[in-house]
Amino acid sequence: MVGDWDAFLQQMEQWTKEMERFMAHVDKARAATFSSITLAPTAAMLWRPAANVYETADAVVVQAELAGVAPEDVTIQYDAGRLLVWGQRREAITAEAETIHRLEIQSGRFAFRAQLPAAVDAEAAKATLCMGILEVRLAKRPTHRNGIIRLSLAEGERRSR
Repeated sequence: MVGDWDAFLQQMEQWTKEMERFMAHVDKARAATFSSITLAPTAAMLWRPAANVYETADAVVVQAELAGVAPEDVTIQYDAGRLLVWGQRREAITAEAETIHRLEIQSGRFAFRAQLPAAVDAEAAKATLCMGILEVRLAKRPTHRNGIIRLSLAEGERRSR
């Protein structure tokens, strides 16, 4: 299973790089002839959120920037030394938009993996989503323990929804 994830995420990274090169070319060509652009939503494309990984004395912490992503749209799994996170961010632009002049907020499906620097206990992990930042705190342990990690809203997020 992990091998499949590795291959999938490597292919996704390659596609992302190729798409970025292509879009840079398209943007350059359009800038020469148009002052505004109209693009169809790219919900089918995968994107990868920015992430931090660090250690404390007793835990490994992974943070990911997931602004606008609902907790029920995120899945977190720990397997063989890797934290796997995937889900989707729903499109922010409504159907009433006629012409889009700037489109930078990625939407649609996302996925990322983080190789963890220490053995952790996934069963004791705590995951929160607060102010658009996903934080997964995994307690260190002598040997790895795989599992699914449940996501919960931080206290401030519950009040604002």
